[in-house]
Amino acid sequence: MIQTAPRHPWRPEDSRTALRGQVLVRLRPGEGPDDLPSQRLVRQNIHPAAMKLDGGPVDRAILRWSPSMRTSIVYDPARAIGSPRERAPGWDDLEQTLGLSRTYRVHLDPDAPVVAVMSALREVGVVESVSPNYLCSTPFSQGEGREEPLADPLWAWSMIGAEAARAREPGDSALIVAIVDSGVAMDHPDLRGYLRPGRDTVQVSAQRVSRGIEFFGDLEEPDDSPEDEVGHGTGCAGIVASRGGAVPDGLGGACRVLPVRVLAAARYVDREVVTAIGSIADIDEGVKAAVDLGARVLNLSFGTPAAALRDDDPLPHELAVRYALGRGCILVAASGNSGLEEQYYPACMPGVIAVGAVGADGRPTRFSTRGEHVSLCAPGVDIPTLALRGYGRQTGTSFAAPFVTAACALLAARAARLSRALTPSLARACLVGSARPFPPGTRSTGCGAGVLDLPAALAHLEQALRPADPAFRPQPAPAALGS
Repeated sequence: MIQTAPRHPWRPEDSRTALRGQVLVRLRPGEGPDDLPSQRLVRQNIHPAAMKLDGGPVDRAILRWSPSMRTSIVYDPARAIGSPRERAPGWDDLEQTLGLSRTYRVHLDPDAPVVAVMSALREVGVVESVSPNYLCSTPFSQGEGREEPLADPLWAWSMIGAEAARAREPGDSALIVAIVDSGVAMDHPDLRGYLRPGRDTVQVSAQRVSRGIEFFGDLEEPDDSPEDEVGHGTGCAGIVASRGGAVPDGLGGACRVLPVRVLAAARYVDREVVTAIGSIADIDEGVKAAVDLGARVLNLSFGTPAAALRDDDPLPHELAVRYALGRGCILVAASGNSGLEEQYYPACMPGVIAVGAVGADGRPTRFSTRGEHVSLCAPGVDIPTLALRGYGRQTGTSFAAPFVTAACALLAARAARLSRALTPSLARACLVGSARPFPPGTRSTGCGAGVLDLPAALAHLEQALRPADPAFRPQPAPAALGS
C-alpha cells in the first residue's frame, strides 16, 4: 500500500522545492519495463536514458504536456553490484514486491508544467504513484553551527558512558556503517584505514532548481568518489570512526565507514551558511546502494518535513526504508531541528530510530524536533568532530544521530560476539529500554524515552540474548584498539 502525505491546507505551495522538469513514477505490478537502464548507468554514460516508458498511455499522458521525455529506473538491482556495467541483471523477490523494479525517474522539458503532468498520470490506471523529485536537505536550526565552546569539550562522551562501553565492546572491523550524507573527506588523516570505498549518487542540474538555491561543486560528475564539499557528512563520520587524538575516538570502535554522497553543496540566497541538498531519487538510490554494498547500520542526518509535501504525494524514502529494513539493516535518523512537534521524513517512518538532541544539562534542546516517533535523545550541542580540513564543533540533531548510529554498531558487534544477530527492532528496544531518564522537571514530551546510555544498552542486549545455558560465557572482547 502506498502511504501519502497528510493534509496541510495552511501551507503555501512555495514552501516546496523540487527539481524542475522531473517526476518520479511508479507503475503497478506487472506494468512497465524492468530492463531500462538505471539512473546510475545513465549518469555514468554507460547507457543512454530511454526515450519512452511504456509505449502506451503513460507516454501519451506525459507527451501531452512535454515535447520530449527521457527515463531511467531509479534503483539498481542488488545483483548489479557484481556486474556494474550491465543493464538490469535481474530483480529479486523483495525488490519486485516493493516496486523498486518499476520506479522511474522521468526527465521532462524544463518548462513542462509538473503539476499538470502529475494530474494526467494519476488518471492512467497503470500508474501506482507519481510525485515531483523533491529536494531534501540537512536540517537547519537557529542553534546549528559553531557556538562558544563549553567548559568540558568531552561532556557528550561522558554523558553516554563512552569509555565504559568501548572497554566492554571495542567493535567489529567486519561491520560496515554507512554515512548517507554529503560525502566524507576521503583523505582526512583521522579516518585513514577506517573508510570503505563509497558511492556518489548526486545528479543535480543547477539549471533545474529554484533561483532561491545556489548549487556548486560536483553536481553531475559520472564518478563514484564520495568526496565531501560541505563538511556535514565528515562531521557525522568523525563521531562514528575518528582516530587521531585531536577529537575523541569514534564511538563505533573497530567498525568501518561506507561514505555515500547523496547531498550536494548548496546555499539558500537568504542564508549565508552552506548546507547540503539532494533530490529524493538520488538519496533513495544511495540508501539502497549502501544496503547492497553491505552496510548493516545507516546514519541518515537529513530529511523533509511533512508540511513540505502535497496531500497526494507518496511519503519520501518509503521504498528505500522498507528495503533496508527488509534486509535487516538498522536505520538511524535525525529528528530535525525545527523545535516543533512535527513529522520529519525519514525519521518518523516505522522502523527508523529517530534521534533528538540534548545539551550538556541532559535536557532536550530548543531546536530538537519532537514527536511520538522520536525514540531517544543523544548529545547534539557543541560536539567536537572532524571538518573538511582539520576539526570543528557542530550542533544539531544531525550530530546527535551518529552517537546512536555508533551505539548500534557496538550493539551489533556485541550480538555477533554472542553468536546472535541484532535486528532493527531489538536495537531500538535495547536503546529505548536502557535510556537514562531526563532530569526532573524537563519538558520532554515528544523527545523519546530519555538519553542514550551505552553501557546500559549493552547490558540490556546481553540480557535479551542470554541463552538458557547458565554455563554460557560470551567470547571475551579483544584488547582496546589503538589509534
